[in-house]
Amino acid sequence: MKEEDYFDDIMQKFLDELKDEDKLTDKQRRIMEASIKLFSEKGFHAASTSEIAKEAGVAEGTIFRHFKTKKDILISLVAPLVTRFAAPLILRDVKKIMESGLPMDQLLKWLYQNRLSLLEKNWERIRLILQEIQFQPELREIIVDNLIRVVRDWAEVFIAQKIREGELRQLPPLAITRSMVSMIIGYVFFKYILFPEEGMQLDDEKEIETMVDILLNGILA
Repeated sequence: MKEEDYFDDIMQKFLDELKDEDKLTDKQRRIMEASIKLFSEKGFHAASTSEIAKEAGVAEGTIFRHFKTKKDILISLVAPLVTRFAAPLILRDVKKIMESGLPMDQLLKWLYQNRLSLLEKNWERIRLILQEIQFQPELREIIVDNLIRVVRDWAEVFIAQKIREGELRQLPPLAITRSMVSMIIGYVFFKYILFPEEGMQLDDEKEIETMVDILLNGILA
């Protein structure tokens, strides 16, 4: 599967499963399908319950008979979406890269390029999730437990192995993992949030090479 097809494929699989979900009523299913469409197109806050109702072909009051708030719709969508579809697809490439057997510098470049490509092609959807996890503790818990924690645990085991093999220094694996993640998150933050106009001019390949060089070799002359 191409990186740019990730979220479209995830959404389609999720919608297909919704059609076969016996526990959902027809109206619940239509409300959730409409919500996926509008949240993806307009964002969570911009999509109103009246628009969702119109898209689903139900009265707005019907939404609140099935879901207490618009937030409940979001949580009802994100939980199965992350646990059953998004996490396995997104984690697949991370595991493949970690198990590639490449030297650490090449592995990090591949990992950073892979994650940056996924983010760039799906920035609007990912930005929505990043915005909402700041204000929705339930959503944050779902993302952390089913995605972030899994990646962190994989990375710690991988780093510990590299330390045993002598490729990395004898440092706490979690500290090394945090440094690796912080490097790419910092780049994304500067490029897309703080300085988006300057970010458009950056050469990602060269920037990744520099990040990996700094991470592995430090900044002292």
